Amino acid sequence: MDSFPAAPDESASLDLVARIQGGERGAWQELYARYHDQLLLAVRLRLGPGLRAWLQSEDVFQSVAKEALSALPRFEYRGPGSLERFLKTLVNNKIRDRADTFGAQKRSGSVPLSDSLAASLVAPPTGSPAEASPGYYDAATYARLERALAQLPDEQREVLLLRKVDGLSSQEVAERTGRSDDAVRKATSRALARLATLMSEE
Repeated sequence: MDSFPAAPDESASLDLVARIQGGERGAWQELYARYHDQLLLAVRLRLGPGLRAWLQSEDVFQSVAKEALSALPRFEYRGPGSLERFLKTLVNNKIRDRADTFGAQKRSGSVPLSDSLAASLVAPPTGSPAEASPGYYDAATYARLERALAQLPDEQREVLLLRKVDGLSSQEVAERTGRSDDAVRKATSRALARLATLMSEE
């Protein structure tokens, strides 16, 4: 059983991209809504507990969304799933940039923060990250999925992040992790089974 929600219909999304590339700004709002929860989930899962204590996920997401808007005119279709991977690559790159900037600021203790990063700094939350309001449109589905993923062993969670969140193929994950394609497929199946069990227990 695959507990991850299905991706938005790609043909409709590509039509929106074509309209955006044609200068129709209103189409961006519709595309934004279609991918909001999937991309916000990717942000929250990739921030990590340390960085999430200081950076608001929604702020990072809004920044990524603006970057996606400016990058969409350069998007080129490269086969099924390429739009989703394009958007998620932007998410991962933005998180990496934020983490690097934040880490450098903490080490130096004196380098001024950029306006965009300074705007996203907040006091550490008093509760755990899971207690914060995620801001999903479909909170019943995505917040529940996020909680279940947090309960998985690190190895199982990572293989699902690579396969289901980052959208990598089993072969790509195998190359990245130094495992065989068959081993990745089996690990993914076991992780999905465990995830489904955790979600059914809520």
